[in-house]
Amino acid sequence: MYVTISRHVRVFLIEKQREFIRKWQNRANFLQSELPVEEISIAKTLADKGILVRKKLDTDTQYALNKHIKFTKE
Repeated sequence: MYVTISRHVRVFLIEKQREFIRKWQNRANFLQSELPVEEISIAKTLADKGILVRKKLDTDTQYALNKHIKFTKE
């Protein structure tokens, strides 16, 4: 599955990343401390790809799903 970030930018997602997004997409935001250990690296990768928005707090990191992305099947 591809995710369209902007007009000419598409990013491919693997199955683990799609499952992660499905699991957390209904929440407005979530903290890194709420994630299981296995999912922390997935969240960091998705933030690097621009799918998640990352905000560093004093003691933790807050993630939220980017509102400008669109999911496409190609």
